Amino acid sequence: MDKEVYKRLLVASNKYDRLDAWMKVEYLSTVLGIEELKSRINYYKELLCDEDLDVVLHAWQLLPKVLKLGLIQRKEADDNCFAKALREGDINSWWIGIDLYKQGIIDISLLRDNIKSYEKALSSDPLTRLGAWSLLPEMLKLGLVKNADEKFITELLEANLNYHIKLNVLYLVLELHEKGIVKNINLEAVKKIVNDPSFIKLSEAYEKDWRAVLSLVK
Repeated sequence: MDKEVYKRLLVASNKYDRLDAWMKVEYLSTVLGIEELKSRINYYKELLCDEDLDVVLHAWQLLPKVLKLGLIQRKEADDNCFAKALREGDINSWWIGIDLYKQGIIDISLLRDNIKSYEKALSSDPLTRLGAWSLLPEMLKLGLVKNADEKFITELLEANLNYHIKLNVLYLVLELHEKGIVKNINLEAVKKIVNDPSFIKLSEAYEKDWRAVLSLVK
């Protein structure tokens, strides 16, 4: 793509086009140079606090690369904007938050102060629960939560769900059981899942050990 096109996209009024251009920041630092990016950095900073929370999350996810290139200082990214995404965004905000914490971009207090939204996700709709419970081992390890009622994940084994979702719930429950987070598993519900004709094929597609599940219910 022509350099002039990239220059226009970095400051585009359409925030999605702009975000897409900034997602290529490492490549553009070699193509356009750091100074060209610095001259347009305010257009990236606007994305960190955009009204669209998906834009905000992607912009914050990009922040480590932007900081590494020396385009902005950390204090220029307002924590309040990410805190809002934690409170009002989807479960992906917590995955991104944990990643940013591990990279030293945000303080754990930012996560702790907004933990109620994560706790709510543990008993939310099935897909949100799946994401929240997948993250639970890390949340427990960091001391952000102390415990969670396992019924909110185990009951999904018996729920009327898309089979793909239910299969992922099954393997998550088994993983959490191995880690001592889930204590009780309804084996009758597990049997119904493994008796589905597509169990082995889909398990292999998801790169899961279906043999271990079968040995569990024998």
